[in-house]
Amino acid sequence: MNTTTPTPAKLVPRRVVGVVLDIHADLEALIREAAWIARERGGDMRLFLRQPIGVALWLHGLPDIVRVESLAARWKADIAWWRDEAELVAGLAQSAQGAITDIILGPRRKWPWESGLSGTTTTTIETAARSIGAHITQELGRRRHYAQIWKDFEWRLDQRRPWFHDYVLSAFAVSIAALAAKWIGSTIPSANLSVLFLAAVVYSASAYGLSAGLFTSAFSLAVVEFFFIEPRYSFDNKSLSVENLLLLLMFVVVASITSNLAARLRSQAHKAERQAIEARALFQLTRDIAVAVDTNGIFHAIVRQSEYLFECDAILLAPFKLSDAIDSARTRGPSLQVAFPTNAHLSQAEIELARATFTDGTFPARADASAGPDFYFPLVSSDFPVAVLVLKNISPERSRSEAFRRLVESLCRIAAIAVERTLRKHELENTRVLAQTEKLRSALLSSISHDFGTPLASIIGSATSLLSYGVNYPADVTNELLTTIMEEAERLNRFVKNVLQMNKLESGVLVPRMQWADASDLVSTALDASHRRLQNHEIYVDVADKLPLVHADFILMENVLINLLENAVKYAPMDTNIQITVRTMGNDVTIDVSDQGRGIPADELGAVFDKFYRTKKRDSTVPGTGLGLAICKGIVEAHDGTIEALSEGLGHGTTIRIRLPIKEPGDAEMAEI
Repeated sequence: MNTTTPTPAKLVPRRVVGVVLDIHADLEALIREAAWIARERGGDMRLFLRQPIGVALWLHGLPDIVRVESLAARWKADIAWWRDEAELVAGLAQSAQGAITDIILGPRRKWPWESGLSGTTTTTIETAARSIGAHITQELGRRRHYAQIWKDFEWRLDQRRPWFHDYVLSAFAVSIAALAAKWIGSTIPSANLSVLFLAAVVYSASAYGLSAGLFTSAFSLAVVEFFFIEPRYSFDNKSLSVENLLLLLMFVVVASITSNLAARLRSQAHKAERQAIEARALFQLTRDIAVAVDTNGIFHAIVRQSEYLFECDAILLAPFKLSDAIDSARTRGPSLQVAFPTNAHLSQAEIELARATFTDGTFPARADASAGPDFYFPLVSSDFPVAVLVLKNISPERSRSEAFRRLVESLCRIAAIAVERTLRKHELENTRVLAQTEKLRSALLSSISHDFGTPLASIIGSATSLLSYGVNYPADVTNELLTTIMEEAERLNRFVKNVLQMNKLESGVLVPRMQWADASDLVSTALDASHRRLQNHEIYVDVADKLPLVHADFILMENVLINLLENAVKYAPMDTNIQITVRTMGNDVTIDVSDQGRGIPADELGAVFDKFYRTKKRDSTVPGTGLGLAICKGIVEAHDGTIEALSEGLGHGTTIRIRLPIKEPGDAEMAEI
């Protein structure tokens, strides 16, 4: 016989993000940034830090080892210290067993006197990453190449104005400086007058950019030569002098530095403004998601904030049944549909790409160039994808930035958590409903098997006795057996009516037919219908004078009082009193049915109106389905009234109080009355 050895299950290692850092003055900030990146990627962080030894390392910024270790412990990150590249490679190879898939590099240094990873160290890390199957995904504090610094010199800071606007105002600034120099020229040496024109250069470069600053520099030099340097009012090759060349060089350097600082300041201000907008949008998204009552509200909030943040068209796709999202994600072909906006249209190729993104859960998917600048981002919860966000027609400049990726990942993570929360809520609600349904079904079956079985047994026993031995029974015995059959049949009929009436109440079929009635008539009719069951009790009725009419369904309210009287008979000892009190209390007409039974514990007063509820202290042999008070509650509330149970505890009896609002009949109704 052939035996097959079962294949052991493969353990999926937890994702680990390795972070390689050299000594740096901003080491703590770099660790925080790396921790956030690792958390966004759903992995643990392992730090590879350069051990701070040597004078060169001390010059680069000696870190506080205690604070670094405390920070790593806060982010639950392991630390591996390395002194040279050999130790670093050995540490990375050893951590390959910890499933390192991503490596994040710290800042690189361009010159030997700078801090950060050197070029040889970076090359060594890249080689080690290939050997362990990891890939370098990001660099912290990436420094731009020095050839790109020229891009910081913005020629024009404000492109909205006409091109000549900057030059006209710059010339005006030089004119103001010339007038000031002419006014104070007699008090200071002429060689120092260039400071006034330097102020004009600073103003022009900081306000309008490098082109205006260079124009102001040349124009200022020309004004100084023509009006303030001997011989005046002529150039006479003075511009070729060393002094003038140095002055022009000074103007150009100041203009370049000033325009660069102004451009950076404006860029930082724009970045801060953009971050404020993004933070406000994420906060608004979180608030909209928190108040959304269903997934449609969540989808609407996601699409609206995505269009606001990225200035594009946003479409959200989700499985046909969100409750089947986890199953759809694991099958070979999940079915997706446009969830919001419902009037959006996607081609079959776009839907296929969204399906692949949903199945893989990768960040991000990019459509073909022919399909336009579209991006597909999965909304991945803690366990599985729940939807796909499609961003269409995004500007290339924005899509290439790292901030765009981080922002959209944060937005998708928030949205996925919200959708997952809704799914979990639906699952819990369904589980609760199923549990409650099963509980009610069990209670109903138990009630039917006991409370319906007892009268049926009495009816069958009495009928069988009459059929078998009826001719031999005296008249009184025959009459007693027939009375038993009738009473038990009526009792069984009441049980069936209660079940049917409860079903009508829950389905909304039972609608009161309102009419004006006298409360004393309700009480009298209910007592007449219950007189046979009240034979062993003393009944006291106290009806106040001049009671207002009540607006109620007479038959339903009569049924309520009959149920309350029957309930009092069940739980009150024989030969005790049952009192009915009718009076006004504030804006209500109250009807109290009081007995001298065992009473109800304080912690069960509110639960006695639940379906199939029977108090724990009562005798389990007392017949009943546990529907009587639940039916009374439903009928009274259908009349805009309330019903409550009052008891001072066990041994003090029970009072059931009905409150019906007092209403005034109209003239037509009054005439009919």
